[in-house]
Amino acid sequence: MLVLLLVPFLGGCLQGPSFGTPGRCGVKGRVVLPSCEVASPEVGVVLAYNERGEVFQGFLDENGAFSILSFSGSSCLVYVRWKGLQLAGGFHPLQKDALNDLGAITAYTTAQVLIYEAAHRLYPQAVYIRDIPHFLPPESFVRLVERVIRSCQDPFSSPEVTREAQRLVEVSF
Repeated sequence: MLVLLLVPFLGGCLQGPSFGTPGRCGVKGRVVLPSCEVASPEVGVVLAYNERGEVFQGFLDENGAFSILSFSGSSCLVYVRWKGLQLAGGFHPLQKDALNDLGAITAYTTAQVLIYEAAHRLYPQAVYIRDIPHFLPPESFVRLVERVIRSCQDPFSSPEVTREAQRLVEVSF
């Protein structure tokens, strides 16, 4: 009984301002694609969301790099879209007053975000952007996401990928 009372209390505490206080910063990164007909990233749109749901926009250059110099938050969910494809990554913690290098957005980080989205649909008050880096997708799921990207399809629109992400959440959460 005591455990049931402490869980909501601790959950509320972890969301407070002392944990991940948002600040102004920048984010940068790059996209690494498995081979596909549209393998050169070309210019695309980058949308970054913080933990408060604010949206920041940037652009993917012809080398697959992006930067958003005016971002605020301690966590970042990045979606990169171009030519019908979408990849994503979730990053936490971000350092304020710095240009945070998010590294590569890949099939692996996209698999993490697909799991996050499935979990967030089922448990919207229990899963946060800051949790994404802690999701460890099985290698078979990463290979499925990569295969869909190689066939130049959007993994976020693939019924097979979204069904598998949903199954993983139902089994693991």
